[in-house]
Amino acid sequence: MGTKNYGKGRYWAGLIYQDSCPMDWEERMRFSGLQILVSPLHDSDIADPKTGELKKPHRHVIAMWSNTTTKANAEKFFAQFNGPKVILRLESPRGMARYLVHLDDPQKAQYSPRDVIEINGADWRKLALTNGSKDEAMSIVRVVEDEGPDGYFTLLKICQEKHKELLDFATRQVVFCREVIWSYWHKLRRE
Repeated sequence: MGTKNYGKGRYWAGLIYQDSCPMDWEERMRFSGLQILVSPLHDSDIADPKTGELKKPHRHVIAMWSNTTTKANAEKFFAQFNGPKVILRLESPRGMARYLVHLDDPQKAQYSPRDVIEINGADWRKLALTNGSKDEAMSIVRVVEDEGPDGYFTLLKICQEKHKELLDFATRQVVFCREVIWSYWHKLRRE
């Protein structure tokens, strides 16, 4: 029996561009029945660090089939959105889910996890955060509630001095920590 790779997979990723994508792209994705995650609009990604030139605004898309599907079938799905013809087969969607907001790339433009579009039951947090990360994430929430840091810098100092076990998480999950601090203070202002 041969070992040919027929390009099958459950998870496929591609790009869509705002200026060439059909207006009803979100509706088309919903009607596909696939679970899909779509990044916030990446409109601040830098193409050339020397000139500061920005990349063309785009969104990253992860389409998840319930069973394996062929590359040709995945290409057909992505073709309707007029993006680049190159799509990627993902062994696991976790890394790409984290990339939707540049979670592990603090040197890149940061995007908010709450702006990820979840279609047909796709769950960004479930894919992007591991169980260990969830425990640490909830510990950060408790630290923010207990200590009331006024910003990310203050949270890092609190972790360094009182919660060393959370420092690694806090430095890796910059966007998450900022969101928790922001939402904490926003909640207090409403009360």
